[in-house]
Amino acid sequence: MDQFHRAIGAGVIAVVAPAGYGKTTVVSLAAAELDFEPRWVTLETASRAPDVFARQLAQALSGDPRYPAPATAGTVSDLQAYVGGVLAETLASFERPLLLVIDNVHELADAPDALALLAWLPTALDGGHELVLVGRELPFVVGISEGVATGDIPLLGAELLGFSEDEVAEAIRLAGAGVDATSVYAATGGWPIAVMARLAGETLPGVGVADFERYLEGEVWAAVPEPLRFILHRLALLPTIDRTHVEVEYGLHAWRELSGWLARRDFLSEQLSPREFRLNPLLRRFIVSAFARTDPEGFAAALDAVLARLVRQGQVAEAVELAASEGSGEQVARLLEAHGHALILRGSFSVLRDGFAALPESTFERSALLAALRARLTAHTGDPAEALRMAEDVLSRSDARGTPGVHARLARLRALRLLGRTDDVLAEADRLRAIQWDGDPALAVEVSFHRADVELSVARNFARAEALLRSVIEEAEQLRIRPLGLLALSTLGQALAMHGDAPAAVTVLTKAAQGWRAVGRSSNLGWTLNNLGMAHLDSGEFESAAAVLEEAVREGIACGNRRNVAYATASLGDAELALGRFAAAQARYEEAMRICASEALDETLAALAIAGLSAALLGQGDVQQADFFARRAMLVAMASRNPYDIAFCRTRQAAVELAAGNAVASIALAEQAAAQFEELDIPPMIAVARYRAAMAQFKAGRRHEAQISLERCAAALRQPWMSGVLVPLVREHPMFAQWAASRPGAGRWFREILERQSFQVSDAPQEEPQVPGRLPKVVARSLGRVMVTVGGRHVSDEQWASTRAKELFFLLLAHRDGLRKEQAVELLYPELPRERCNSAFHSNLYRVRRALYQDCVVKQDGAYLLNPEGQFEWDVEQFEAALERGRRAEPGSKERALAFQEALELYEGPFAEVFESEWAAAKRTALHQAAHESLAALAGYFAARRDFEAAALCLERILRADRFNEEAAYELARCRSRAGQTVQALQFIDQYAADYEQEIGAPLPERFAQLRAAIASGRAV
Repeated sequence: MDQFHRAIGAGVIAVVAPAGYGKTTVVSLAAAELDFEPRWVTLETASRAPDVFARQLAQALSGDPRYPAPATAGTVSDLQAYVGGVLAETLASFERPLLLVIDNVHELADAPDALALLAWLPTALDGGHELVLVGRELPFVVGISEGVATGDIPLLGAELLGFSEDEVAEAIRLAGAGVDATSVYAATGGWPIAVMARLAGETLPGVGVADFERYLEGEVWAAVPEPLRFILHRLALLPTIDRTHVEVEYGLHAWRELSGWLARRDFLSEQLSPREFRLNPLLRRFIVSAFARTDPEGFAAALDAVLARLVRQGQVAEAVELAASEGSGEQVARLLEAHGHALILRGSFSVLRDGFAALPESTFERSALLAALRARLTAHTGDPAEALRMAEDVLSRSDARGTPGVHARLARLRALRLLGRTDDVLAEADRLRAIQWDGDPALAVEVSFHRADVELSVARNFARAEALLRSVIEEAEQLRIRPLGLLALSTLGQALAMHGDAPAAVTVLTKAAQGWRAVGRSSNLGWTLNNLGMAHLDSGEFESAAAVLEEAVREGIACGNRRNVAYATASLGDAELALGRFAAAQARYEEAMRICASEALDETLAALAIAGLSAALLGQGDVQQADFFARRAMLVAMASRNPYDIAFCRTRQAAVELAAGNAVASIALAEQAAAQFEELDIPPMIAVARYRAAMAQFKAGRRHEAQISLERCAAALRQPWMSGVLVPLVREHPMFAQWAASRPGAGRWFREILERQSFQVSDAPQEEPQVPGRLPKVVARSLGRVMVTVGGRHVSDEQWASTRAKELFFLLLAHRDGLRKEQAVELLYPELPRERCNSAFHSNLYRVRRALYQDCVVKQDGAYLLNPEGQFEWDVEQFEAALERGRRAEPGSKERALAFQEALELYEGPFAEVFESEWAAAKRTALHQAAHESLAALAGYFAARRDFEAAALCLERILRADRFNEEAAYELARCRSRAGQTVQALQFIDQYAADYEQEIGAPLPERFAQLRAAIASGRAV
């Protein structure tokens, strides 16, 4: 337990030992002591499927056992988006950091997609949360296994979990068992489950798993009454046993008998709640194996009932995985025939792979449908050439008519596209269109979607693609196939944007983004948001574009999709460029290029990002660097042979050539780009290229040609909104825009742009707008009151969640160079046992970050400190700085007095009286004394200038905080006398003497009597 507490703060903790070592018990007991929010996931065989694992995580995090499955599961990033969405909602509601326990993690061995999701979790939980991995073995997980090897991730193994002889003796004492600790330890080797069996009065034949199984068979199972055996056989097929299920299926008496039997052997089960428990894994495995061996027909019937129950609950993936691991091939085949298409639509490829692997080849020879579904799976996850062969084998069969044939053709279509056989893709799409069959309506809708995709991406027939997509959207909604409908909606929005109808694209993509959010997130959301941002850009809504693209970047980061992050980041660069924020655009493009180079290779994106960087540098006046990157972008585009990329890069190069004074070269490049965009039928980009040609022609003195280019530009602007794409070009050369607006005919478009936008007509470089720091300013007040604001927002006590969290923040303020964790806990938690301080520190560190912002506290060289890049303003530091200026100033000078006066204005009262720790008390005392020092110095300054009233006010302030400060009282009496207030001075001395004697129990020092006599006699004091 102590080791577990000490491990908190690592971010990941591994608890790994063979069965029977009480791993789950230790973690659950430790979790109950921590100031963390525990959530528990117990894995089983079905968890090997990544979408099942993702749903189990979502159910545990949300606390809702009926939390819906992910809408799409085709990629790990889909599942990361799904789990990330649940995490964001859940963590926002927690006042404490999360302790996420994943039990039976060994179940994920050899499940690469599920392990990829597990490998992502530490990153998703970064920020003070803890991930605990519990299992018999720790599968190899990228990042986690390396951390265990280096010691960065603590490993609690069998040597720590096993009982020592002293612990055996303590267990005997607590159980009240009349056995000898030494003999029990010698017989069990400290194996916890063997020790507990001994204490229950039963004896294991040895200390290994095989010995425990013999014990289960000979002593435990043999004593189970036959009616209870019947129930246990069937309940052992379930991961957990719920009271409601037992009572409904077998009656109340069955629950009482079962719970009573297990209560006498509590080491054979684990209580999850008053109404739910799970059997010891070894016991459960033994019962299931015995059931399958002794009553195969009964086992098959019981498993059928469990599978049917899972399907009714919408847990098809779990049913397939359970059938594949425990059932017969016939059971697996039935499930896949009934639900295989739905699993493909959802992208549950790992589930299908496990299901098909459990089937003998003879099953595929018998079922054309299963053979076709396997071909589709191979087309999605395997070798396209192999998928093509498998699909053609199915199509050659006599039983491949109808639904199997459609699936085979869809497999063939995907394989041909992956192989780049364009003509064959078009021919296959025609065959799909010609098929007439009264089969699954959902399959018919999917066929229409794939046909639309071919029309859009291969045939480039936008009109036909749009009609098909709108049909898919309508039919998918009627059939409640929401993911496919949303995919069609997103694709339609992208198509509308590509075809130049930006306002329609904004409308469609906004609806699609709302839909993806509603179904529980998907990596498709990031893609949709990126397209939505670009549609806003095309329609001239630059600020809206930036806001949407910021969300697209966050979404890509959340789901671990670096390609989406790169695209959204580059698109953000386009938005910054359109807004004239060239330095910000440069930073965005450079980040996109970095991701393309190291994390998500993409030639198209690389070309566009490099071309954008060229434009950003040009906007900052760096023509030489702009030329270098424009030429580099052109090389990448030419290598990719993408006509859009090539035309786009030519427009960028044309801008650079014009800036360099090469108007003729600029004209040639712009006109080439315009011709290419005309071939692609992209009106907004045609307008951009024609406008850029006109600018170069104007610069070359060829004004007649420039006017013709402007007319062709205006002709491409078929809708008023399209003129928005010209705004950055108008900003680039406002004087030319004024000339363009004065031209007859085409000039109206450019006049409207000038009327809607405000441009500075000057060739002088414009100053970049001040970009605020990315970290909000934190203002802390603790002299007389404790208050913190972040970016102007007041941090309430509810947001701090605990006084200790608030105190930790002020402790770090007081130690700007940082504190090691051990130093901090010594100052904050002197009353706690040392082994409990670690978890208390990390839970309050989490609260600090939650109350302020995530990066407010960083760890450097083993020390925790406030982020050096952050903005932290603290009244104590301002007070101490003013004091220091006063102390350095010439004694008696005005500068010294002003500094002390500034300090006293900041000192509104004692430091943070709500904090009772010794460090706070010491700080309070030191600041109090410094304030008195300032008041005394200020009183002396005023007295020296015969401003006795001001001096008296300073001294009275000292006495209000320290009633019996003799020096202040003495000087106050003198000041009153010197100010001509003799009566008041004498009354003050008399009252002070009475109060002093009553409180202290002694008379005032003799010098007060002498002072009183001098004042009374009128002598100078």
